[in-house]
Amino acid sequence: MKIGKSVILLLTIISVLCLSSKMNFAAERESIPIGCVVSLTGYLSDLAQEMVEGIELAIEDINSQGGLLGRQLKLFVRDDELKPPVGVRRLEDLIKNEKIVMHTGFIHSATAMAAQQTGEKEKWGIPFMNMMSVPSLQRPGKLPDFGFLIGSSGEAYGLVGGEYVAQNLGKKGFLLYVDYAWGTDIRDAFVRSITANGGEIVGTLAVPGSTVDYQPFLTQIMVSKADYVVFIVNGAMFINCMKQAYAIGLKDKMKCVSAWSSSQQVDACGPEVIKDVILISDYYWDIPFENNKVFLGKFSKKYGNDKRPSLHYYYTYAGVNMWANVVRRIGTVDPKAVVANLPGLKGDFGKGEIEIRKTGDHTTIQNLFVLRGNGPAEMKNKLDTQKLIKTYTGEKYFYSPKEKGW
Repeated sequence: MKIGKSVILLLTIISVLCLSSKMNFAAERESIPIGCVVSLTGYLSDLAQEMVEGIELAIEDINSQGGLLGRQLKLFVRDDELKPPVGVRRLEDLIKNEKIVMHTGFIHSATAMAAQQTGEKEKWGIPFMNMMSVPSLQRPGKLPDFGFLIGSSGEAYGLVGGEYVAQNLGKKGFLLYVDYAWGTDIRDAFVRSITANGGEIVGTLAVPGSTVDYQPFLTQIMVSKADYVVFIVNGAMFINCMKQAYAIGLKDKMKCVSAWSSSQQVDACGPEVIKDVILISDYYWDIPFENNKVFLGKFSKKYGNDKRPSLHYYYTYAGVNMWANVVRRIGTVDPKAVVANLPGLKGDFGKGEIEIRKTGDHTTIQNLFVLRGNGPAEMKNKLDTQKLIKTYTGEKYFYSPKEKGW
């Protein structure tokens, strides 16, 4: 039986259309690539690994529920080796070769700044979900339109902490701070808040980022007759500082305050050293919010009940979910569309309601917490190292867009 040319042509067209449809369907079902450049080498490696694990938990959670827009998420991780040029090159590789559509990570602030500056120059345009920032780095020309904050802006620690110490710990305060943007910006916020609440600054001391021996500084603080001292240092610096303050008896003379705390710092200090220390934070694993309980349940299911999430773990977990929330709402992972719709994002991602400002500073208005370190006799178990004292809520604890130059 002969088949006419028109029939053959029709069959050919149908075949091509079917093949094209299958190709388009396959393309739609390809995984969505997201990236993380973080310091897996060096003194920040433990914290960096927790950030990666936070992203992985968020991806597992989303993928187990059918993915995002019907597609699975896939993570690409690179080590910046604590070297900004290395971090920039590896992020560029992820953008150009792996085609990532968002990034979260950057525990090393110098790498974050270098990547943002390069990204603006090269017009990468993918959303950067950054862990935190400080006012001097949120000014026009410093924070690009694709840079967003997961944690709070640094001044909030000082505005919250300053109000608490002036109202509860006495009138006279002393500030010890690390001498770079993070330390000086938080110092300025403490000064502003303490004085606004009727307190007095009786002394300040700047310490280099490489400081290990704090005794010369602590000796000056001990003779100041301050009611309290605020340590605006983090990581190993805070641990060394607190252990030495405890060893020389400074805690017996005045109250001690951490301007920014994490569970790792508290654990490394130990319960005797951290007992009664006031800790300012924007996340603590045991905060009493329903969505945080849900997050803890997922964390415990993966890691067991003898481990808890740090704020670094939480930050990246929340960052993926904040980005995914916008993607679901607008129906696309197109970076430009997501960047345009992240400002104004509202929701509860584990620590109560947050909102990303629509102005260029992209400050995320969110809760902050004042905690107190538990001593050995107060601890119900090895995870019971801190107690929530007070939750601070509202935009009054963040500088206005105008104050940040917008």
